[in-house]
Amino acid sequence: MNNVSRNIDKHETFIWLQPGAWRKPCIVHVTMVANARQSLFGSLSHNGTVAIVEKTRIGWVLINQQRRMLEMCPEIKILADKVMPDHHHMVLQVTRTMHRSIKEVVRGYMQGCKAEARKQGFMENLYDEVPYFRVLTHKGQLYAMIEYVKANAERAWQRKQNPDLFRMHRKTEVCGVQFTTLGNHFLLDWPDRQQVEMSRSASEEQIKERLNDVIAAAHNGAVTYTAAISNGERVIARAVREQGFPLVVLLNDGFPKEGSQQERYYKPGGVYFDACSKGKLLLMEPDESSYTHPDVMASTVETLRRKAEAKHLSYRDVPIDTQRYRFVALNEMGRMMVSKGGR
Repeated sequence: MNNVSRNIDKHETFIWLQPGAWRKPCIVHVTMVANARQSLFGSLSHNGTVAIVEKTRIGWVLINQQRRMLEMCPEIKILADKVMPDHHHMVLQVTRTMHRSIKEVVRGYMQGCKAEARKQGFMENLYDEVPYFRVLTHKGQLYAMIEYVKANAERAWQRKQNPDLFRMHRKTEVCGVQFTTLGNHFLLDWPDRQQVEMSRSASEEQIKERLNDVIAAAHNGAVTYTAAISNGERVIARAVREQGFPLVVLLNDGFPKEGSQQERYYKPGGVYFDACSKGKLLLMEPDESSYTHPDVMASTVETLRRKAEAKHLSYRDVPIDTQRYRFVALNEMGRMMVSKGGR
């Protein structure tokens, strides 16, 4: 599942559950998956400059049915589309209220594709399941939707060339702590390491000063570890990534649950994808057991106690399942890896 869907707040979700909402003007990103993820729609290749999907006869059926859908529903515009070997995307704009919902229109489109595929001799079910809809709800999302669709073939080619960098690993042990990981695991063995941890109250000047130090160390060969939680941490992590230096990011909740439908085809989103394909990124999400690891608990409690005392407050135990505990614990795990190193 794309992380965009996680950004839809409860209010927006409620709006899209209201009767008739899907008939009104909106923009949606629709993903339709081929039956059993077979390469029914095309084959992926590269011409040395860009990745190309050579469409099969069924792949061209999808394109022809798009034209038919637009003829039948003039209220709809296609802002972006991409036929991939085993799935296809459309970013659709509903310009005015329709008699049918956009979900009904897409289902009709898929039925038309199935009917035409049968005429081509394909008698199996064309699609694996119902389509997945991502609704435009916030500023900047439309650009991300369109760029994601446009870059889909190139990203698929990169995954094909570097499969190990995009393979999720469960139960990766580092410093006695268990993680789910994805990316370049050799970064864990890098001899020079640094951690980025900054207070939420850090000023722009403090962030800038720390950034200069971090980039200088990265330029000299240090791998940067961060949980990228506070604004300063995110600013520095982005600069490290954009300048092409290796980065290890600790996540509180970043991967699909084990055994979930999304697990098999998960890939990091957006800018993380590019860094991952170049071997410059490792994503690490602690197992639940990691938060109760004796060393992690001891250092986390000590840090929380020290923070409370710095504010002249009496320390009270912070529950392990709270965001506050987990964010501090992530930084403590990062500190362990930077100080001890290795696997």
